[in-house]
Amino acid sequence: MKRFPINIYTIGAMLLAWTGTFAAEPFEPTWDSLSGQQIPQWLKDAKFGVYTHWGVYSVPAHGGPDYIRNLYEGAKTDKKGVHSYHAEKYGPLKDFGYKDFIPMFTAPKFDADEWVGLMHEAGAKFGGICLVHHDGFLLWDSEISRWNSKNTGPKRDVYGEIAAAVRNYDDMKLLATFHHGRTFGYCTGAMKEDDITDQMRQDWDVFDPKYSDFYWTAFTGSTKNFSDQWKLKVNEVVDKYRPDLIWFDGLRTSMRNDHPPESYVLNVLANYFNRASDNGQEVTVCNKHGGEFNFPESVGLRCFENGRDMPTDVGPWFLIDRAIAYPWSYVNNKTYRDGADYHVRSIVDVVSRGGIFLLSLTPKGDGSIPLEEQEIMRGIGRWLKINGEAIYGTEPWTTHAEGPTVTRGMKKNAKGEEKEQWDWRKEFTSEDIRFTTKGDTLYAIALDWPEDDKLTVRSLAENADLEIASVSLLGHEGPLTWSQSTAGLEVTLPPEQPCDFAYSLRITTK
Repeated sequence: MKRFPINIYTIGAMLLAWTGTFAAEPFEPTWDSLSGQQIPQWLKDAKFGVYTHWGVYSVPAHGGPDYIRNLYEGAKTDKKGVHSYHAEKYGPLKDFGYKDFIPMFTAPKFDADEWVGLMHEAGAKFGGICLVHHDGFLLWDSEISRWNSKNTGPKRDVYGEIAAAVRNYDDMKLLATFHHGRTFGYCTGAMKEDDITDQMRQDWDVFDPKYSDFYWTAFTGSTKNFSDQWKLKVNEVVDKYRPDLIWFDGLRTSMRNDHPPESYVLNVLANYFNRASDNGQEVTVCNKHGGEFNFPESVGLRCFENGRDMPTDVGPWFLIDRAIAYPWSYVNNKTYRDGADYHVRSIVDVVSRGGIFLLSLTPKGDGSIPLEEQEIMRGIGRWLKINGEAIYGTEPWTTHAEGPTVTRGMKKNAKGEEKEQWDWRKEFTSEDIRFTTKGDTLYAIALDWPEDDKLTVRSLAENADLEIASVSLLGHEGPLTWSQSTAGLEVTLPPEQPCDFAYSLRITTK
């Protein structure tokens, strides 16, 4: 039985239920109160998580997840060739709009157990999906909006299935990411009234009031209605699926424009923290930096997209996220520049600094995960199976790194501007070593294997304030020959490498 559309009275009643006082709850809807929510120990220990960028935009598979914006706004500029690609393959916008991809988004090969099984095989300790991207289509069974995966498209509760699959593993936590704070006005972008012809108003579905609750433009919708639904959608996911970690994308700019207003965000976060408290969950929110943080820096976990805007002396605790290969979603003939070695070395460097690494898969429109991505994930998993002891549950040491290769430097951004950025594609050497620690054990992870099988850890010279009891190599069962000199801890490695890249010494202290 269809339940849509919800009328304004239903939404009003639901909002009243959510806007009661939080006075009796542990957290109030203020930044000061929300700052009291601590980053859970499980997240500090987890180090590695995986999610996905997958949705309606994966069907045309061209340009990336911003297909909807490039389609309508790009009528003049044809950004990424999306507008011309669409016209040639699907016809003009008067005949085929973005919404018409939804019936094609049947996802016959989507299997939540396979997705999460691959995440777990890769060594991820938390996993989930992007539940809603900027296009506004929901990947859960929603009572709030008719534009959801249970009602149309796959006709399945995608996130519900993912949540159940994650909870089949007692060593995984559940992630939910929301990107719909940017949905209002997103598809029409920088369009002004003068840019819109009478013919466009007549022919394009984006200007049809019948679809105002999907496209959410200033031409047919209101920021109030959008914000009301934004709030209800997040609260619905919190109550229905109880995620352990939530990520929001692009909320700072949206709050400035009151869609949603800051008061709504405060209430949503307070509700999340309070419901978690009721359920005995340890949760937090990811505080993304996109020019500035979504929330005051004291709230949640600081997050930097692939290290963008991340300071050199970032310090614990923080998170970086990246796609397994760009763009952020699957596109036709997608290429994979980086293998498992790149992502593993990134994990090692990030963790040594007190960070957490979040990787996004880009499944195909049919719900299958590309074979290239499966192989990368399994490569990460093989490495973590051997070396996970040096990653999971560790903390930064007094020195996080040594070696000649600098991962911080000048790099051109997408606009061609020279910016100071992080670059983990450097050619690392055996002198590049990263440190982690756990109790009385220190781990020194060499980012390459020395040609002569002789590894020197300069930070552990004999005059270092550290008395070493034993040295071993993760993945190798035999003893190692080692000594300390003024040059450092000198270790003779075995002739066979225990893994394909990044080699972990276990150093116990007296």
